[in-house]
Formats: sequence, C-alpha cells, structure tokens
Amino acid sequence: MTVDDKSDVELVRQFKSGDSSAFDAIVERFQDRVYRLACVWLYDAQFAADATQEVFIRSYTGLRKFRFRSQPFTWLYRTTRNVCSEFNRVRRAEALDDEPRDDSFAPEHIVADSERASRVRKLVGRLPERQQEVVMLRIFEDLSVKETARAMGCREGTVKALLHKATNNLKPAMTRMGMAND
Repeated sequence: MTVDDKSDVELVRQFKSGDSSAFDAIVERFQDRVYRLACVWLYDAQFAADATQEVFIRSYTGLRKFRFRSQPFTWLYRTTRNVCSEFNRVRRAEALDDEPRDDSFAPEHIVADSERASRVRKLVGRLPERQQEVVMLRIFEDLSVKETARAMGCREGTVKALLHKATNNLKPAMTRMGMAND
C-alpha cells in the first residue's frame, strides 16, 4: 500500500507510531488546502505562506496528541483558523495594513485570475465571520454539510442555516453587480 492509498487517519496513526515520513505525506496532502484557506483569511500571499508553515510546525507536535474525535483535516482546519486569527491580531497591532499588499498570489488569481473572482471574494469578505467560514468550506473547499459542521464545531442544521443566510446576504449585491444569474 502506497502513501497515496492510505487514509488520512492511517497516516496520522502511522505518524503517531513514530514514522516521520507519514507526516511528510500529511503535509503534501494538505498544504495546498491550508494555503488557500490562509490566503482567504489573510489576504496576502506571503503571510499565507508563513501561516501555512506555522500550521504544520504546530501540527508536528499537536498530531502526536490527536485523539481521532474528528477527521485530520477538521483538526488542521481549526489549527489554520487559529493561526490566521493570531496573524491578523499581530498585523492589526503592528498596523501593517498600511503597507502595500502583494495581490499577485491572492486566491482569485490562483483559482481564476479574473475580476469576477475578486468581486465575489470581496462580497464574501463582507459577510459575518461564521457565514464566511461556511461559504469557504461548503463552496470553495467543497466539504459536505457534515464535514463543515465538524470543522466549524457546530451542528449540521447550523451549517445549513448559515449557508442560507450567507446566500440571502450575497444575492442583492450579486444582482446589483449583474452576477446573480451567472
């Protein structure tokens, strides 16, 4: 059985038993997803790269204590959210928002490199935090309702309600921009 054939849970078990190559496989499997999430939360390619590195540094220690109460990606998602929140707090405290931002690797350029993606990202960025999370996980990361609920630490009904609210909040702005029926 190759590393690619192993489940996330099997890789974590293998890592917990002392196989460091399993951690390398975990990083390779999830680094792009973690980076994309960090890009959305941090709006800066370099900060997102730094945050991604920090997530996996913390994961090296944290996964040894992983209790399998959730899926490994759910645990990584929460770690990513926490790291990005810390980065944003530090950036606000240091007033780094005034520096020019490198948007060349922003999510919209990675995904579609289009003006439309930029406008959608700005609209999603105006949603309340929990609605942003549900849109990112359900729409951009294509997680199921159940997986999204686990990642967000809430019930499936809450995910559905948040997604419904987010959709209702986005519709008027998308209609005004001529994007509602695209």
